[in-house]
Amino acid sequence: MSEGQTIVLVGQNLYFLGHLETLAEPQGHETLRATNEAAFWRHYNRQPPALVLVDLEGDESVWTAVVAGVRAKDAGVRMIAFGPHENTETLEQARTLGCNAAMSKGEFNRDLPKIIEGLGGV
Repeated sequence: MSEGQTIVLVGQNLYFLGHLETLAEPQGHETLRATNEAAFWRHYNRQPPALVLVDLEGDESVWTAVVAGVRAKDAGVRMIAFGPHENTETLEQARTLGCNAAMSKGEFNRDLPKIIEGLGGV
């Protein structure tokens, strides 16, 4: 088994944090949450994450600054955004800013186990 990775969830919704922890921590991954830009950069500067998950229902000024900042600093960080399926403009905005994928919450919930497994080099 490979060494655990750091995953940062950017957003205010606690549901996704619990779901993420349930899937990631048994595999040795560290899960962190950032509700604002300063908290994200504290986590990033301590240990750049392997994966950033972006809740598009969170504060738009926070997630847009984080996505743009990460992409400008480190093109290798994998970022996946998720939000309401009907909000296609926001999903497209996340892709344009540099997220590797932007998916509906339903797709995100369905695919999260595979996303986490992918951190192990699968």
